[in-house]
Amino acid sequence: MSRIAGVLLAAGASTRFGQPKQLLDWDGLPLVARAADAILSAGLDLAVAVLGCAAQEVQAALGDRPLRIAMNWRWEAGLSASLQAGLSALPPDIDGAIFVHCDQPFVSADLLRRLVARFEQGDALIVYPSCGGQRSTPVLFSRALFAALAAVSGDQGGRALIERHPNQTAAVEVDDPRLLADIDSPADYRRLQPANQRPALNRPPQHLIIDMDGVLWRGDEPIDGLRAFFDLLHKRRLRYILATNNASKEPQQYVAKLARFGVTVDPASILTSAQATAAYLADHYPAGTPVHVLGSAGLTQAVAERGLIPVEDQAPAVVVGWTQQLTWERLARATLLIRSGAQFIGTNPDVTYPTERGLVPGNGAALAALQAATGTRPLVIGKPEPWLYREAMRRMEASAESTAVIGDRLDTDIAGAVRLGLRSILVLSGITSAAELARSALRPDLVAADIGELARLWEEKA
Repeated sequence: MSRIAGVLLAAGASTRFGQPKQLLDWDGLPLVARAADAILSAGLDLAVAVLGCAAQEVQAALGDRPLRIAMNWRWEAGLSASLQAGLSALPPDIDGAIFVHCDQPFVSADLLRRLVARFEQGDALIVYPSCGGQRSTPVLFSRALFAALAAVSGDQGGRALIERHPNQTAAVEVDDPRLLADIDSPADYRRLQPANQRPALNRPPQHLIIDMDGVLWRGDEPIDGLRAFFDLLHKRRLRYILATNNASKEPQQYVAKLARFGVTVDPASILTSAQATAAYLADHYPAGTPVHVLGSAGLTQAVAERGLIPVEDQAPAVVVGWTQQLTWERLARATLLIRSGAQFIGTNPDVTYPTERGLVPGNGAALAALQAATGTRPLVIGKPEPWLYREAMRRMEASAESTAVIGDRLDTDIAGAVRLGLRSILVLSGITSAAELARSALRPDLVAADIGELARLWEEKA
């Protein structure tokens, strides 16, 4: 498999919008953040952002997304200066790079993965999308052309190389021209905005990813309308995955809890961040690989079920999930392994964990301690990162267009849906209040008091 980087070109300036174009709002996110999320959700091996004009504001808009920042101090010299800055940030083991412009809001992670798949066929040094015979961006260049790409000057960008190597290019055909549209002027921005409106959720989608705590229950009490909600899902034969960032429990424990509330679900419909983490490991490490597990029994079991061997000593990967048995000694062992080169993976980023006594340290707190001790940022699998959502869609054989997320947290459930381009439904029965929603830049597609109200809405539209 080739190692492919995504390079986000976000250094240029535009005087026509009254603010840096990178910061224009698009469905609740700055354009630059939306482009970054497409790169991160595509599962590429490295993500680089090239900044220049208004670099401080643009970097702030990117938040804590795991991007390598490359500065283009010569951004006024044109696009080629940004290409050079991006290329200089790539390590020698990268086989190719996709250069993504931040002003194409409909470019998706799926399109980036299609470019990589075409490149893997091995007969092209350049891969680009095309619609109706019209070539467009983003473009994937092989490392074999990096030196030539760095030598291009002015605003030519990669066009010069494409024209110079016509027999070593390949096109990925796109049916919808909107997917390749770019925002070059305020008129484009106004024209494309209506196309950004997604179908209303007054009728249920075919596939649902549903959070549990705060959505289906609070503590040991079911949310009003729980049984009616599941009756509706089963009557309409809607496919669903009940997804949680909690890595400490096993799926059967959630099945048993729902059974106490009078709801029957298949264990296969439960997806914990421990299971999603184990799925990620199985995709990246061969069966029989030892994995250092710092977590509860649910995480250990999920790793073992994927053919990997949970260990407490030397291993090429360290996986950290929430556990009440966290000790200094366990943190020390994990620290030493990570510092010696083991991959650092976290099941979920939740910094707090709700208990009867109040909020206590969650898995994110343990990850923060290890990051501080090792200088290494963890790869996080749970919400709002894309891996758990991708595993849920894989289980349902679902597409982004047919899927919606139901959750009670803006910072995980809804933010994760927005990053992957999924529709989202916020219920106000858990963490997020109406006042917090009003202050937030995130805008879910639908808001309901709880799943009981949502079930009534969907029954009325039957």
